[in-house]
Amino acid sequence: MADPVIQTAEQQITCTICFDIFDEPKSLPCLHTFCKKCIGDHILHHSEFARRMGYHCPVCRGFVLAPTGKEFSPHLWVESLPNNHNIVSMISAYTTPRPYYLNPCAVHPNKELEFYCVDHELYICSLCSLQHRKCDEVLSREEAEDLPRKVTPSTDSTEERYISYLFEQCNEIEHLMDSRKEIISRIDQSEEEIKSRITTTSRKATDLIKSQEEKVINQLSKLKSKEVHKIESDIRKCQKANEKCKRSLQSLQEARDKEDAEDMANTLENVKKEYEANSRKIRELSRKTFRSTIDFQMNSSIENFITDFQSFGSVEFIRDDGIPQTLCSSSSESASLPTQSQRCPRPSKSATSRRRDFSPNSSCPSFGVGGDRDDRPRTVQSQRIRSASSVDYAETRGASGFYISEGTHIEVSQQSKQPSWITGIAILDNGNVIVVDHANETVSLYDTTYVQVSEILVTPAPYDTTTISNTELLVTRPDNDNLLAINVYGQGELKYGASFQTGLKAKSISHDNSHLAVCSSNKLQIYVKHNGRWRKHEEHSFDRTKFTYVAIDGVKERIFITDQKYPEPELLCLTYDGEIRWRFLHPDLGFPSGVALCSGHIYVASWDRATVLRVAYNGSYEGTGIQRGIQFPWKLTVTARHNRLLLSQHKSTLSQEARRIIRFFSLDAEM
Repeated sequence: MADPVIQTAEQQITCTICFDIFDEPKSLPCLHTFCKKCIGDHILHHSEFARRMGYHCPVCRGFVLAPTGKEFSPHLWVESLPNNHNIVSMISAYTTPRPYYLNPCAVHPNKELEFYCVDHELYICSLCSLQHRKCDEVLSREEAEDLPRKVTPSTDSTEERYISYLFEQCNEIEHLMDSRKEIISRIDQSEEEIKSRITTTSRKATDLIKSQEEKVINQLSKLKSKEVHKIESDIRKCQKANEKCKRSLQSLQEARDKEDAEDMANTLENVKKEYEANSRKIRELSRKTFRSTIDFQMNSSIENFITDFQSFGSVEFIRDDGIPQTLCSSSSESASLPTQSQRCPRPSKSATSRRRDFSPNSSCPSFGVGGDRDDRPRTVQSQRIRSASSVDYAETRGASGFYISEGTHIEVSQQSKQPSWITGIAILDNGNVIVVDHANETVSLYDTTYVQVSEILVTPAPYDTTTISNTELLVTRPDNDNLLAINVYGQGELKYGASFQTGLKAKSISHDNSHLAVCSSNKLQIYVKHNGRWRKHEEHSFDRTKFTYVAIDGVKERIFITDQKYPEPELLCLTYDGEIRWRFLHPDLGFPSGVALCSGHIYVASWDRATVLRVAYNGSYEGTGIQRGIQFPWKLTVTARHNRLLLSQHKSTLSQEARRIIRFFSLDAEM
């Protein structure tokens, strides 16, 4: 009963910058509240002195004027902001436990008797009510007091209550025993399946290597036979020439012994002919003189496999704390209907564009963690218990996982005025990399050796970028309602291009197959290129969303958006009509940030879990690919052409060096 209240309270006392409980909450004129340190850092990084002195609210982008007399001292502006005493009171109430209960529960002393079970004629607390879910009638305390029966707490029989509790406890223990036995059965089944997988994989690898071994040996035998036949033929020719030479020498010796001038003349004539014929054969064979041997070049993938192979994989035991974890399939029959607290985002009633409504009973499937036995939404915290032989990657239950190996990195210029916040990364077809630094208002180009070639200043500050061609890219500017084109000339020189009006203060942008997706925190626009011009195809508005990044598949006409809304961040798959095909929620997802598409897979950066997830197009979970080496991943870009994954990191507590670095990862063979 108190869960929605607690969730609302937590949302009200959580800072939207650091996602933690407010520390010295300060209010802006627009009534948005932030930690003193968070809003102070924001002011220092985003203060303006050009047309008017001040800064924008991080949430609504409303402009806040600098306090009078401190216009040129941004570090003092935060001191002029008023404290939000309402928030301070809420934090105090939230963190202070209630020391006294008027009607405490005998079983749970820190809970009051808020309900009454008519079937058992017992007053119960909210925790006890879970054991009475199958009862026909459970009333609130106020409703029970109006009943004609005698139901005051003082008349309850303690013995009867505990008899009832013990019966319930016995049932619960039996259920726990059954569930443990079922777990043992599943573990046995998992063991057999893993053994079968290992044996099958080993047999396939052995058969494949054996067949390739026989193939290469046959090729070796044929090549040897062919070359040896040629060489033996030359040897036979040499032997014949040698025999003729010896016969000629013998004939000349015999004629010389006879001392007959006429016979010597005839012999010399024959010897000359044989000598000339042999000389021609010797010259012909000499021109063919060579040194032959057989060489073998091992396939590099085999050498790498032998070098890198350490084990078949890791063996893990994955335990969910008290709540069974279920991965839903993509079929409509197995997709669970979202509850009231899990419903899909609904288009705003104030939107003037095309709208679609989603009721709480909408049939969009949700993937990831399902509900428990009574279909009530629960929070699942998954624990990984590694074995001693565990290696660098982990296999998640219900997902195959995939390899990502770290490579080189790009480091943004250290001459930046502000600590970098890399919010946009794009890769051109020639391998050059485009980098958007939102904090320093720059767009840079790096060549294939990761050396900066050019850089331009973009105001207002750019946020995201996408490539249209090898010579053109588009950039979003959240403070403007248009997109800016940037052209690439010559060896990588960046120059301003045209801009076109969207009417949307967009943050994220994605392009594919002449289709363009642009989104703000709660709006989505889709454009299609026609006769060289962008034309708006669809526009949708949503309630209760905090869209972060977008990716578009122009062939299948699908949109994928990361939504950081509290308390249920998720990955959404939408059609161009705004229909939500599925929603992905999982403990590994946490707060999703960057999203990218590659070879039929969706790659999502999990900001607070410090990893990258891979999800199939049907919404099924395929595992994580990075287990360590990154902190707070933000922007994510993947390219199939270069088989690369690029990743930036962002959090105010990270070092300036970590925020300047873009990490490169290679997408290796699947597990």
